[in-house]
Amino acid sequence: NTSNAQMEVGYNTTDIGAEFQWYEDGSFIGLHLATNAKLHHSFHATIGYYIAGDPTAAFYYNQNNGGLGVGLGYRYYTGLRPHRFFIGAKADLFTYKVSQDTQTPEGPYTSMIFIPSLQTGYMILINDMFFITPTASIGYKTNLQSKMSLEEKKAVGLFGVSIGAKF
Repeated sequence: NTSNAQMEVGYNTTDIGAEFQWYEDGSFIGLHLATNAKLHHSFHATIGYYIAGDPTAAFYYNQNNGGLGVGLGYRYYTGLRPHRFFIGAKADLFTYKVSQDTQTPEGPYTSMIFIPSLQTGYMILINDMFFITPTASIGYKTNLQSKMSLEEKKAVGLFGVSIGAKF
């Protein structure tokens, strides 16, 4: 009896790929992982290397020019399946070693940049298997390390792209 049959929309997928993200104080390159629900929802995580730019405070210098970066986020896709336009939220944590450049140098300290942000973007899906996803985010940068409390807290724009495959 065909009247009782229901049509299943969408399918669960896992995204695996590379992600690059840039903002005025540094950039990030890493592994992008996402788990997508059948309808609208996606949770994603990134892990990789944060490349520190010039420190915002003139009296700090980068010890090793970068360190570990991680991110967690959620996306709501406007289409039924998780692709095309989305809005979401993300939180990034970037760490690296810095030293204080004063008459008596201090450090090194671990800088812990935390950036919660709102994100939007568009997932371009190729052959239902490969994706390219440009993103734009607006967030608030703060340093969670108390010894780095003099570093400027500010609103930041982040721009990124991820590429990979769906499984």
